[in-house]
Amino acid sequence: MTRFSLSQSWTLFNALVALWILFSLTQVEAAVLRSHVSVTGDTVTLGDLFDDAGMARDIIIAEAPRPGAPTAISVSRISQVARRNGIAWRNTQGLTRIVVSRSGIPLAPELTRTALADAIAEQSPNVAAKGLIEIVLATGVENLMVTEEETPSISVEHLNFDQRSGRFRAIVRVPANAEAAPRFRVSGRAYPALDIPVLTHRMSPGDKITEADVDWVRVPATRVSQNIIDDTANLIGFTPRRSLRPGEPVRNSDVEPPRMVEKGSIVSVTYVLANMSLSTRGRALEDGAMGEVIKIVNPRSHRTIEVEVTGINKAVVAPAGPLRVSSIN
Repeated sequence: MTRFSLSQSWTLFNALVALWILFSLTQVEAAVLRSHVSVTGDTVTLGDLFDDAGMARDIIIAEAPRPGAPTAISVSRISQVARRNGIAWRNTQGLTRIVVSRSGIPLAPELTRTALADAIAEQSPNVAAKGLIEIVLATGVENLMVTEEETPSISVEHLNFDQRSGRFRAIVRVPANAEAAPRFRVSGRAYPALDIPVLTHRMSPGDKITEADVDWVRVPATRVSQNIIDDTANLIGFTPRRSLRPGEPVRNSDVEPPRMVEKGSIVSVTYVLANMSLSTRGRALEDGAMGEVIKIVNPRSHRTIEVEVTGINKAVVAPAGPLRVSSIN
């Protein structure tokens, strides 16, 4: 067995220490400072900034910025902290600052649109009176984010809205209840809109419009004239007067009640009295929808009477007035 003297052992120890120091310096000298850093937590560490920070990776150098609000850390500050913690890094890249951002959860666009619409409605009630306020977002929304621990929310701090053009600029805070939350500038356009029913597919005269044939779309209020149908009561159960395309506003003049009686068809007519009713048949002289009053003629007497359509080839003569007859001679 080989024996070492005390002096030899001390020399060997120093050599090992020197090798360890050399190895460590080689490792930290290999550390590379990132020019752009994205963090997920509340702090920025040396491990976030350097590719290989070694044992110093958990050393905190700054608080993390808010999601969507990047900040910058000076390289001189980073260098001081790095050297104090054993990273003999040299700025061979000539960097002056490092941009640090924080990942977050993007705010749902609907939350932003709702907050802005409410603010515009409060500031300009005459615009809200014309319909729902529709918001088209233009700039600034890409930075609206919250952390995973926060409840998504937004508040409008300042609003500049031009009613004439519909353009707006606003300063918002995200999240709404965080005092330290940053402010963001957003812009876009707002206009009053209405929800109207439209057809889901092309329909032709004679087709009966059902609930399954109808969808809703939101359009600018300026596009909705007085003759545009804005509820399904005047659409479902009706039939087109002409071919109608899907997704387009439907006018009252575009549809009509479905024909219950066609001109030339035989109609069963009931005349209701106080204690009795009379029935007869006649030939329709014109088309008729439910509830419409049309003329029919008795084939034998050649006299015409006015009746109210109550169903398919069915009509009634109401006792509200005298029975009106006329000759077609």
